[in-house]
Amino acid sequence: MGIKDFKLTRKNLRKLIVIPLALLAIALFFIGSSYVQEGQFLKRGIDLEGGVQITVHHSQKTDLDLVKSKISEELGTTDLDIVTTTNPATRQQETIIVSVGGEIAEEKISTAIESALGITLSPQTYSIRVLGPALASSFWNQAKWAFMFAFLFMAGVVAFYFRKPLPTVAILVSTTYDLLIIFGFMALTGMHLSLATIAAVLMIIGYSVDTNILLTNKILRERDGDLFERINRGLKTGLTMSASTISVLLALFLVGGAYSIVLRQISTILLVGLLADIPNTWLLNANILTWHRE
Repeated sequence: MGIKDFKLTRKNLRKLIVIPLALLAIALFFIGSSYVQEGQFLKRGIDLEGGVQITVHHSQKTDLDLVKSKISEELGTTDLDIVTTTNPATRQQETIIVSVGGEIAEEKISTAIESALGITLSPQTYSIRVLGPALASSFWNQAKWAFMFAFLFMAGVVAFYFRKPLPTVAILVSTTYDLLIIFGFMALTGMHLSLATIAAVLMIIGYSVDTNILLTNKILRERDGDLFERINRGLKTGLTMSASTISVLLALFLVGGAYSIVLRQISTILLVGLLADIPNTWLLNANILTWHRE
């Protein structure tokens, strides 16, 4: 039987629930490991913690791990992140962006970068962005409020639409699942929580609700055909939606992400969230709702 012929049945749906549960266990493991090692579930970027970000125009290919190690040793901190951007036309490295959290002096950071790269910085070859801890703390508080209101409004809309507690709870569980998978990926890769990643996570909340409402309607409201016939019709529609969105995000990641760190972060988070939402909606949530329906 090919992939095109695959259909969900009572038997394989119960068995396939191990896939989303295993992904959730792995995500929780990496989130917990990050907390044990760093003292926090996710590292915050300078947008939410405060610090200094220096962008250096440097076209020579660079060993980022080696440069990071040298800068970290000289500054005496591990709270730093280094990424590069690429010219989309030539596909060559264009800049190196060094972000250092905390209240370390700009001059000390620029000196450490010069030493690590073996260059001398001039006003024409680099730029500095400084964000104070007070302003960063304000951004962080606003981000937490945004998460809270997003969940509350989403739960209110779903509860009003279905007028039943279990579908609402199932959709909230599914949305939380998507977020935990994203946070587990961020903990695994060392990606920092920033204003860009928070914006992407809020988008995923909306997308997760869309696909789960599609499934819930098929199971609880439609009456045309057998229960699993309706689920498989919804599965076909949902996978088509996900595939088209994923293809667009891949293009954004490959083209825009090479030039902009913000586009790279947003597209990465959205891709992980969309991929996680497939087993979450059609295996985990489908199990919860079919159990309720039957």
